[in-house]
Amino acid sequence: MKKWLNIILIIVLALVTSGYQSNNYPNKGTLFIQLKNIRKADGIIYIFIYNYENQYPRKPLTYYSVKKDKIQNGCLKVSIDNVAYKQNYAISLIDDENNNEDLDRIMGIPTEGFGFSNNVKPMFAMPDYKELLFSFTHEKTINIDLQYFL
Repeated sequence: MKKWLNIILIIVLALVTSGYQSNNYPNKGTLFIQLKNIRKADGIIYIFIYNYENQYPRKPLTYYSVKKDKIQNGCLKVSIDNVAYKQNYAISLIDDENNNEDLDRIMGIPTEGFGFSNNVKPMFAMPDYKELLFSFTHEKTINIDLQYFL
């Protein structure tokens, strides 16, 4: 009987400690995004984060709205906390200068700014999801230059 109690105790301890996570190995961190080439301080920047191709571009994992009140020389650093460490993410963003929650266009050409992770520069269509992917396995800063056509 004592042998069975020891075995059960060992199994219980193994189960309890397997769910324990050391603070030395967090599973989430902060993603810093350095935005550059922001044209105006008016409006809001929307940052869309994707972690699966079927989310892009219409159903992001999550999104953030960022006020532009701390722009300095066309640049703004954004920190996004509690991002799960994972192999790959993709980011798209829009600079909604007139606060209408949309990327305005004239004849299909954007009149407001936009940007993508890896600074992908599309010409006539949305870039391919795979071009936007970046690895996030530890805290890091990525740079995104906003683009304006008009």
